[in-house]
Amino acid sequence: MKLYTCLKDGEFIKSPLPGGYAGWWPGKIFGRLDCKSGMKMKKENRVFFHTLEDAVNEGYRPCKKCRPIDETDFFRIQHLVPMYLNVEEFYNRDNELKSE
Repeated sequence: MKLYTCLKDGEFIKSPLPGGYAGWWPGKIFGRLDCKSGMKMKKENRVFFHTLEDAVNEGYRPCKKCRPIDETDFFRIQHLVPMYLNVEEFYNRDNELKSE
């Protein structure tokens, strides 16, 4: 049985399922598992997240191509990213990260 290494509550676990989201760790971007951009990345650059909250807690921003977060999701996780007033600001935060 194949096991995936997945981030859950800040710790890596082994799971028979990859989780809800996949991320590109060099750029700290995450998206849906079926995202075309994510499918092209090298396996060594990929990280799986159990939940949306796990990805956000690790400092990842959502993919602009597959757009894994909508307004409802953002409302649910906004307490994790209080510096962003809306979902569009959260999607576009990569410019801020590059300047840090």
